[in-house]
Amino acid sequence: MLKWFDAGPAEKQADQAVAEIQALVAKDELASDDGESRKKSIAKLDKTIDRHRRLAATAAYNIYQKAKFANRVKWALRDAEYPDEFIDSVVRLLII
Repeated sequence: MLKWFDAGPAEKQADQAVAEIQALVAKDELASDDGESRKKSIAKLDKTIDRHRRLAATAAYNIYQKAKFANRVKWALRDAEYPDEFIDSVVRLLII
């Protein structure tokens, strides 16, 4: 039963995902009004998001672990001052 609450691997994966996202997409790129720059930034994320989705699927996280993963990503990006719209999109894509 206690294994069900062990979210360590999910949190570690969330930290890795956030580090990769921050390396790929600078928050300054997202703040610019240039739609083309924004599209390029989002396109960079495709491989990272797909890879972390596959990792989560193979790890077979339970609902608690998935929630910890999503929450960790969301708050780490928010603490890094990324726009809320971007954060919500990334988290949604990671957990679907």
